[in-house]
Amino acid sequence: MFIIRKLMTILTYPLLILTLLTSPVAQSTGSAELVSTDTFVFEKALLMGQGITTDGEYYYTSGSIAALNLTGLAKFTCDDMEIVKSRVNPLPKECSRRGNNHIGGISYYNGKIYAPVEGGDEVYACIVVFDCETLKPTGEVYDLPNELYDDGVPWCAVDPETGYLYASKWSNAKTIYAYDINDSMKLVRKIPVKGLGELHRIQGGEFYNGTLYLSNDTEDEGNYKNILSVNVETGEVAVAAKRDVGGENIEAEGLTFRPSDDGAVMHVLDYNKIIGIFVHHYKVDF
Repeated sequence: MFIIRKLMTILTYPLLILTLLTSPVAQSTGSAELVSTDTFVFEKALLMGQGITTDGEYYYTSGSIAALNLTGLAKFTCDDMEIVKSRVNPLPKECSRRGNNHIGGISYYNGKIYAPVEGGDEVYACIVVFDCETLKPTGEVYDLPNELYDDGVPWCAVDPETGYLYASKWSNAKTIYAYDINDSMKLVRKIPVKGLGELHRIQGGEFYNGTLYLSNDTEDEGNYKNILSVNVETGEVAVAAKRDVGGENIEAEGLTFRPSDDGAVMHVLDYNKIIGIFVHHYKVDF
């Protein structure tokens, strides 16, 4: 095992340098000032290619390579983003048996990680709950109505004030649905979205100061990806920030919020489809 780890370390540094030299460079915009960037390759990239959330002390990330039936969860320090704990293929057996093979944008609430999970011959959209200390499943698996998530459930976000979990389907979503975590994930609200039309390619969500923010992997704006704001009382959607991610081959993934010493508040995962994962840290004024 030591030899394997040593070999991985030897291989990681050249690939990391190659990533830094060849990857598009994200830039600040008028609505999102880029403070810093962390870059990851190899096994760390597997563990963080989809979602990111925080309890204020640690970051938690999710990753998926559906073609290889690989999923992952990890726990990182906030200051230097070093791995504290990780698990490969952490989904409970009942999910694996029916073909669940993708964990999307995750959210933290009350000592647990809430993960949207999909995949299989049918959609099998569900929320799987993990313990933050162990990254093991708690045994809570909540199936979502497939008719509401006919192309999967790519993200979820928990409102810490209410304990409601919000989620939508992947493409052309006209409605965001809210579920009560404290009442066996009971469907409690249907929120028709308005203002920008249907939601499409939402990769992650998180609440900040009472507003739901969504990471939008906008396809038709080149280097630019939007952060959307959603008023969950009215359904009104607006563009809160536009990010320059540096290149068209960068896919926007999950996001979370945590004030840090350097002034960054918003932290967004971006996936270079060729070589690695970036965590971009931003100052924003929402």
